[in-house]
Amino acid sequence: MRENGVNAIRSGLIITPFRRIENGVVLIEKGEIKAVGEERRIEIPSEARVIDAREKTVVPGFIDIHGHGGGGNDTLDGTYEAIKNIAKFKAKNGTTGFLPTTVTAPQDELLNSARAVREAIERGTGGAEVLGIHLEGPYLNAEKKGAQNEKYIRKPSLEELDEIIEASGDSVKIVTLAPEVGGSIDFIKGVCQRGIVASAGHTDATYEEVVSAVEAGLSHVCHTYNAMRGLHQREPGALGAVLTIEGLTNEIVSDGIHVHPAAMELLIKCKGVDKVILVTDAVVGAGMPEGEYELGGKTIIIKKERHEYVLIGRRIVIEEGLSRFPDGTIAGSVLTMNSAVRNIANFVGLPLQDAVRMATVNPARRIGVYGRKGSLEAGKDADIAVVDDKLNVYMTMVKGSVVYEKR
Repeated sequence: MRENGVNAIRSGLIITPFRRIENGVVLIEKGEIKAVGEERRIEIPSEARVIDAREKTVVPGFIDIHGHGGGGNDTLDGTYEAIKNIAKFKAKNGTTGFLPTTVTAPQDELLNSARAVREAIERGTGGAEVLGIHLEGPYLNAEKKGAQNEKYIRKPSLEELDEIIEASGDSVKIVTLAPEVGGSIDFIKGVCQRGIVASAGHTDATYEEVVSAVEAGLSHVCHTYNAMRGLHQREPGALGAVLTIEGLTNEIVSDGIHVHPAAMELLIKCKGVDKVILVTDAVVGAGMPEGEYELGGKTIIIKKERHEYVLIGRRIVIEEGLSRFPDGTIAGSVLTMNSAVRNIANFVGLPLQDAVRMATVNPARRIGVYGRKGSLEAGKDADIAVVDDKLNVYMTMVKGSVVYEKR
């Protein structure tokens, strides 16, 4: 692929995702999209190198704003090589941009991870582009710790956060915390003043406590449903708040294990397609053989499990990899973004355009990069995935460079 020349992807179908274009073309020059449209309306320059993607679908590259690792590495490994290897693994699954995500850990480990992310941003990865860092913890509620290591959960500290921001080269994009923990309201205000997204997660907050946090600036929800206080008719809880407060954006892990398909459908009906963001929450064992791995200093077990759901008029059977602690607690996932898109479309009966939007436009808007990423439009980075009708990835391109191609 000519990075500095003119390139054209000719496809049977392009999903921008706002438009479906049959027999479409994407023109690329110097890492940017120059034109998108029907082949009969776009003149392909004679000097262009043409990629024939007929019988395939061309979509914007996926953006994963919550993923801990994959391919045998974890963000908390704290090295450039680890981030680079995660980026290459993600590129194989159509992801073109991501936020390496930490778990609750000692401050020195978080700082090492932040420095590694900074280096990956500055040097590049040869895979998916690192767009910043997501801090999931350590300011969480131990009662809803899930897979987080309770030993390192602590009170919110803007001093600690500023150290991480500096180490990361000002690339912290999201901080997930429990809004009911003492000091959280002032902390949320400080997070927002620093231009960072404040996110609720691992929380036992009441409805009223979430409302107060939103008034302070909280605007996002980490892996909706999981590790949060549930809904009761007389105490709507954290879940009742996040389902009904219009301004909140909501992550969902659509592996069919974290969340029942009916609950996925409920979230979309409550919030609308524009407010739902697909994430992987993937850990070190994603893309790896079954066996034992480590997450936040604890052992996790990766193995395949079968799940069956009976819905109105249909039955869903999945056999997917699952990440658990030895006691059975779910510990992240082995989900990939292309599978997340396929699953949400199949489970909920969504049009592919809407499912793609949840993995491209919505996360790009959430972390403030939509001006250059998240859709196939002239002037944006040529971040592109070529997939088949089952969302298997055949090619991934980042800024016009092919970073993965199926052989």
